[in-house]
Amino acid sequence: MNTVSTSDPVHGALGGTLNSPPPAIDEATAVRLMKTHFGITGVAETIACERDANFHIVADDGRGFTLKVSNPAEPEINTNFQTEALLWLQARDPGLPVPKVVRTLDGRSEFPLVLEDGRSSVIRVLTWLEGLPVVRVGVTPALRRDMARSLARLGAAFEGFDHPASGHEILWDVKNAATLRPLIEALKEPDLRGQLTAELDRFERAVLPVLPTLRQRVVHNDLNLHNVVLDPADPDRITGILDFGDMVKTPLIIDLAVAASYHTQLPQENLAAVCDMVRAYHAVLPLERREVEVLRDLVVARLMTTVAITEGRAARYPQNAAYILRNNGPAREGLRLFATLPRDQVTAALMAACNME
Repeated sequence: MNTVSTSDPVHGALGGTLNSPPPAIDEATAVRLMKTHFGITGVAETIACERDANFHIVADDGRGFTLKVSNPAEPEINTNFQTEALLWLQARDPGLPVPKVVRTLDGRSEFPLVLEDGRSSVIRVLTWLEGLPVVRVGVTPALRRDMARSLARLGAAFEGFDHPASGHEILWDVKNAATLRPLIEALKEPDLRGQLTAELDRFERAVLPVLPTLRQRVVHNDLNLHNVVLDPADPDRITGILDFGDMVKTPLIIDLAVAASYHTQLPQENLAAVCDMVRAYHAVLPLERREVEVLRDLVVARLMTTVAITEGRAARYPQNAAYILRNNGPAREGLRLFATLPRDQVTAALMAACNME
């Protein structure tokens, strides 16, 4: 068995949950859990996942569900944070296209399960949102704007929500980008390593001190093209926002920066695409000037985060590398394109998108 020293700086940077493999649960066990605890019979299909074990359940009556088995390294309170957030959204804005929590036969929204290896996971079931992932269909300008508007609705709905685990620290929270330095230093390409080191230096110096002064809110924190689904018959409108596993309380503007970072790989169009998203978001949930002033650096920080973490995790889990690296190539392209644009030009364009002088 391969072992990794805890003194390894890359291992340390990835942290406990990202270093922990998903729980070993098979489809037969998933079917049994659904029948025993939810009274639902059907078939199960494994869904690829970075940290957890997830299954698409198709019930005998045709209904769809997602069975989620948490990573044993994730504290139970963090899993409960995700559950309570979805319950909050269901009450605050029922029309939001997000999964709904399905309760057990005895009324619980989640419950613990001891795995065969003795570790403990938390079991949850959510409604299945029909549609194709946007990454398989492609993004139209109208869809991009609808994604931004939906994200703004999500941000507005989360106002007032908090939880004891909302402030948990995760590497995927851009405000923690400074902790990525060991991962960046481990990158093999000198040019990329140099670019990311320079961006991280600027982030620590000019952006990090500003973040605590901005609006703080629980956010989705991962609106990538795999986490949004649509009806192919209506490709300009999303039908679902998936995967709330990276939620965290952080500066609100980070949620938009994360979403925009997945639209930066279009040659000659990346800045226009980002501005289009910012304009649509701002129309629903107005941004503050100080938030827009750091938006460019937050977008780049997310691209940097995507490259650094996925490179580190793919090296740890080569058998799952294809899934882990699915956003790595586009993030690299976004970094290359942003490197050609003067920072002041980008910020001016973002300000103009919000009608700010």
